[in-house]
Amino acid sequence: KQKFGIKKISQMLREAVYHYHPDILFYYHFHDWIEHGVWKEISDELPTKTIIMLADDHWRYEETRPVWKLFNLVVTTDPEGSEKRRKEGFNNVFLTQWACNHFLYKNLNLPRIYDVSFVGRCHGERQSFIDTIKRHGINVTTFGQGWENGGRVSQADLIKIYNQSKISLSISFASSGDKIQIKGRDFEATACGSLLLTRDTKEIAEYFVPGKEIITYRDANDASEKIKYYLNNDDERERIAKKGYEKVMREHTCEKRFLEIFEFAQNMKVK
Repeated sequence: KQKFGIKKISQMLREAVYHYHPDILFYYHFHDWIEHGVWKEISDELPTKTIIMLADDHWRYEETRPVWKLFNLVVTTDPEGSEKRRKEGFNNVFLTQWACNHFLYKNLNLPRIYDVSFVGRCHGERQSFIDTIKRHGINVTTFGQGWENGGRVSQADLIKIYNQSKISLSISFASSGDKIQIKGRDFEATACGSLLLTRDTKEIAEYFVPGKEIITYRDANDASEKIKYYLNNDDERERIAKKGYEKVMREHTCEKRFLEIFEFAQNMKVK
């Protein structure tokens, strides 16, 4: 966007579609960088099926409506958003979940130098959550924008941090509002062989078996007690982390998710 501008990027996309005639055009939306008229033309006039995957649909449903309504298929990780669209008559919606790119996120067998790590921006309830854990005498290392000496974590550093963490903490609050979200880190950290400690919800239990493949907590105090226990029980911690790693590699890779999305798209009817 900074280099070419929205108009030029939109023109480049349009030219590429008319040149290559793809069966499917997949777009991961965060910022609105393509002119809406281009999306409408491709979706309505060409045989290419357009797919939009929405980031943070839990709290950006209305904000992103002007763009997602232009696509043939909406992909979301939010069950409420999926059901809401169906009630509005938008039936081409696919409910999926985050996953890990298993070609990037690997267990590198690095020394686990961090007892507990958290990677993510400091916002909302996250600061008080971390403060509570520290008051329990736990050494938790934070990475990301907003934390002391923090900054944006690179892809390489993210993989290394997960590989160097005995326990990877997931604070599941959405960036806005009070909704709880499953996060990409729930799958990525687990793929790096770290023990995942995440919020106890019925949604996470659809993807992992709590107590056997991951550990869940009710609140910051409960999380602190779980951290102390698993830091003092290496064999049990490593056994659960291994089971979690095996589940991710078997069922929760990006490859598997995309195959499911594309199969749905191939079979769906477009107006």
